[in-house]
Amino acid sequence: MVRLDVVLLLALTVALFVRVGPVGATGATPTYVLGVSNPLDPLILDLQSLTSQVTLLPSVSGLASISGNSILFVDGSWLATASSLDPTVLSSVVQTVLSGVPTVVVRGNPAILENAVSGLMRFPTPNLPLISDGVQIRGALADGTRQATSLKVIAGFDYAIGTEFHWAQQQLAQASVPITLAPLSSSSRSSGPAIVSQDSSTAPAPSWSFVIKVTTDTGDYFKPYGRVATTFTVFRLENSGSGSFKWYNFFFNQTLQPGIQVYGSAYRNYLEQSYVQMNNRTSNLLTDHGPAALSNAGPTVVTYSIGTQAGVLSAAVTSNQTMTYFLKNTNVTDTSSGSSVSWVHSINGQTSVGKLTIQIIPGWTDRVMAGSSVDLQGSFTTTFASFNGGMVTDTQSTYVQFSAYGG
Repeated sequence: MVRLDVVLLLALTVALFVRVGPVGATGATPTYVLGVSNPLDPLILDLQSLTSQVTLLPSVSGLASISGNSILFVDGSWLATASSLDPTVLSSVVQTVLSGVPTVVVRGNPAILENAVSGLMRFPTPNLPLISDGVQIRGALADGTRQATSLKVIAGFDYAIGTEFHWAQQQLAQASVPITLAPLSSSSRSSGPAIVSQDSSTAPAPSWSFVIKVTTDTGDYFKPYGRVATTFTVFRLENSGSGSFKWYNFFFNQTLQPGIQVYGSAYRNYLEQSYVQMNNRTSNLLTDHGPAALSNAGPTVVTYSIGTQAGVLSAAVTSNQTMTYFLKNTNVTDTSSGSSVSWVHSINGQTSVGKLTIQIIPGWTDRVMAGSSVDLQGSFTTTFASFNGGMVTDTQSTYVQFSAYGG
């Protein structure tokens, strides 16, 4: 005789979870998928090659079963439709994100989830499509500003799934490790306007708190010329001694992979142009930036510091962060002026550096009025070139716009 309670329990288990078997999986990170019911869906097949533990959740009620050491993928088209019929669907997924689970939205409007998380600084790329958007919440600052990491991929479905999955794994591995940059320089205080009255002998020292790290990866959008991944890492000055302003440091890492390296084409690194300006020049002011201009014909270490200087532009303390990156056969021109900052990195593509992955990391400090938010925009243009006998035979440029607001 078959016990009725056992039959009901098995039926309930099947209704809540559908586990699909591995297809040559390379890992075993528990991965859940919401909004997909077909085990032959390309998303499921891609994930099966990455992990042996893929579970399909037929409804948001299954989100309660996700552990902290897991990854969640959500179909963006399903999420938009389901949320239009029942708004609690989106809020349930948001709660999963807020619990720290790395969550990736694929297809449809991938930004639908990130846009629903309050207190998050945002970095949209308005001139490009988006195929996936991953986000992990790592905590919050005292005023409710979310501390987070994010990865957005522009094009290439299989590439996006693999890249987002490995990004999510990395977030799980580093969940308890604070994101820092270089050690702060020495700090000091000065008298002046907009200083909160406090006992300088007991006041906490100024420090830079991590806010967000956002990467936008062009994927295969610019194939066969190259691939560009841009990462913004943002820090906010704490214990600034000012009641009128906030200070943010932005580090803008542009990682270039030439077509000759990733696609086997003839295109090499050649030129990188970066530009940033404030949208609201009343509430936002660019107060510092780096690096300065330099020329080199070999390996060079580029080092600069940005931050605040006591007594300058209403800053009450001196506190900086230092960035270091490496260049080879590259000239840097600082073309900043007025309310904008910009740089040109001219790369000697005929040399070996033309075939290598390189990183270019300029940075700036944004002073924001208390009660206001970061509000800026910019662009970067990466030019890849082909050569014949030392002469440039063709150039192809990739243009990406971005904006940043919130905080």
